[in-house]
Amino acid sequence: MVAHWRVSLEGKNFWLKLDDSAKKFGFFTTRYVEADDPENAENAAVQMLREDPKLQAVLNDRSDPPTIFAGEIIEIVPDPECVNAGYSFYLDDTESN
Repeated sequence: MVAHWRVSLEGKNFWLKLDDSAKKFGFFTTRYVEADDPENAENAAVQMLREDPKLQAVLNDRSDPPTIFAGEIIEIVPDPECVNAGYSFYLDDTESN
């Protein structure tokens, strides 16, 4: 049975050009998806981010890819007020592997 889910996500090591200079950013965001279970909800939310043009402009080398982690995945009651948009960016000063 398909359920509605709220998926909290964090991205790290995203080299992006914002304000005319390339810097390493991280971000937090939330996505609302329909899926059969939490694992499929996570996959659907991550896929939404991969398809977002804002994040497709990453400048990372192939040897230093960005990562996306799912945090909280909660089944919710559908709400038309839920919007799949926006990011809270921060400067990512962590060391890459």
